[in-house]
Amino acid sequence: MEIKLQNHPEKLTKEDIPFLIGLFSIGLFLFLFYTWAMPLIDPDEPRYASTACDMVLNGNWIVPHFNGVPRINKPPLFYWTIAISYKLFGINEFSARLPSALAATGTVLITYLWGKRLADRKNGFWAGMVLMASPLFFLISRFCITDMMLTFFVCSSLYLFFIEYTEPNNRCKGGFETRPYRRLFLYFLLGMVFLVKGPVGILLFILITLCFLLWIRDIRYIRRLWYLPGFLLFLGIICAWGIPFWLSLGTKQISSLLSQEMSGRFVSGYAHPEPFYYYLPVFIIGFFPWSLFVFITFIHAIKQRKSMPATEKKQVYFFCSWLILTLVFFSMSHSKLMTYVLPLSPSVALLTVSLSRWDREGTLGKRYLWALWPALSVSVMLPIALVFTMHKWVPAKHGLSTIHIAIPIIILLIGTLIALFTFVSSRRFFQLKKVFCFTNCIFLVITITYSAKYLGTFRSTKDIVKKCLSDKGENYVLFSYARTVPSLVFYSGKNILQIEDYTRWKTIIPNPETSAYVVMSLTDYQKKQDWIQKRKLHAVCQNNAHVILKRENN
Repeated sequence: MEIKLQNHPEKLTKEDIPFLIGLFSIGLFLFLFYTWAMPLIDPDEPRYASTACDMVLNGNWIVPHFNGVPRINKPPLFYWTIAISYKLFGINEFSARLPSALAATGTVLITYLWGKRLADRKNGFWAGMVLMASPLFFLISRFCITDMMLTFFVCSSLYLFFIEYTEPNNRCKGGFETRPYRRLFLYFLLGMVFLVKGPVGILLFILITLCFLLWIRDIRYIRRLWYLPGFLLFLGIICAWGIPFWLSLGTKQISSLLSQEMSGRFVSGYAHPEPFYYYLPVFIIGFFPWSLFVFITFIHAIKQRKSMPATEKKQVYFFCSWLILTLVFFSMSHSKLMTYVLPLSPSVALLTVSLSRWDREGTLGKRYLWALWPALSVSVMLPIALVFTMHKWVPAKHGLSTIHIAIPIIILLIGTLIALFTFVSSRRFFQLKKVFCFTNCIFLVITITYSAKYLGTFRSTKDIVKKCLSDKGENYVLFSYARTVPSLVFYSGKNILQIEDYTRWKTIIPNPETSAYVVMSLTDYQKKQDWIQKRKLHAVCQNNAHVILKRENN
């Protein structure tokens, strides 16, 4: 059965407005709700927020600085967006997280446009909802880190490539030749990808597009990706920032940075080393329950590869390439964080569009429909297992009560049971998807609300800084024991000095009359009593995670 493409599916009409407004409103609510009340979480959020704050206060928009030292391991675009947000809404948690929330909302809207092109507006809307209801995507959209903005620009670049490649009129007239402005815009987006996180996003885009073209055996199209004016625009974007950056720092420091970020992270894994299979559980949990259903799309596409229409095959193969290659690419790196695979998020949502359409059109077949039962069984068993094992892993002694964990898990369990009943009644994946979207959104909102206090105490120093140091004025020096806590820099507004056991006061504070405060973790405080007494420090404030010590003036 050949797919009937919509007339001018890329064009927006009045019929799209309700869907776009609905997704935009829901997205902003989910991604911004309670962000103003949750402190910036160590270590990454306050690093980005403090660096952008330094840009606003000191006016250096070329070389980012954190804690008085150049922070050059990331390009500046994300810092710039936070700094602009500070200019508009003030320096606070909401402003710091706003760019990530807007990038997430933009990614949802692009997913809608893509889903509309693949099926219709209704499926496009629910593709956006699937994306918003994915736990990993929801979580990162609320954090002040670069990964969501990288996801937005990578998704935008892949979308522009895909519509140019699959649009029949363009293909007949020589591909990109009829739309030069699109080619320029594609290279502009790739320039933005570079300015967010360096070459990693560019490599990911090249890997996905080239492997997709090789998979469908359209090697001749590879040369059409080259466009000299676009490449010059790409270089111009990078050089507009890169040349002043290079003149400020010099070749040696930049070369050291590139060596550290490229070979150090990817090859040696000096930061966050994890095993090769690390992203398998991250994918399953981070995109639950959609990760349990995606494999059915893979199986169906492989089984029906000979009878599947060419247009539909290209669609499914592209999203499969996007998902699989992103997982493989980051799994090959020795340095791993769960946020790295976020750029594959839209592919998961769009593969569910194909699954819904095959189910609706009757092309999925009963044998594949029955494959949903094991996935549904796992989705029901997971919250049950969490309830029965709760006493072993709930950190009640750290201020997060059992009820705060039990309520969202019970909601998740009820939702999975309703989804199971819905599937038994209707035998339609589309109805199942609606129930899971609604359940996941409620579960995630309640979870983030209940966990805010816990995260704010144990992964931030905001409460103890505001309680003990907000009225001290500017005439004191602030230290951090053993490691520099980034949230301490942001909330104190000072450059923090790091001290160790061997540090001598006279070398860091020549004037013995200067007031000095030391922030330690509660664990270090309990272990270092002899060190504290020898240096004439005494506790003036503490919470469940940190202690502030003051040095007695001589």
